Amino acid sequence: MVLRIRATRAEFEAACANGCVYGEIRGKRGLYVYAELGEEREYISSPNDNSTTEYRLFTNCDVYFAKTPEQLANGDFEAEELPNATVIIYC
Repeated sequence: MVLRIRATRAEFEAACANGCVYGEIRGKRGLYVYAELGEEREYISSPNDNSTTEYRLFTNCDVYFAKTPEQLANGDFEAEELPNATVIIYC
């Protein structure tokens, strides 16, 4: 499964292999995520990508979901972990 996560500029720039990122799921307004990132791979753009947006791709990520930023910050996740996901972060 591939998830696209909108991150702040600071989160986007700080993201690294075996690190983590906080953000929001694209197209799911109000679904916040915490992702433990795996290996970073080269992102190959698609014709649907916005040319003014930056993207990064990570594989083998564990993703956790929350309905509010407060729940996310407190580690109070709404759903079970999604293991081994591919994550595309963007800002």
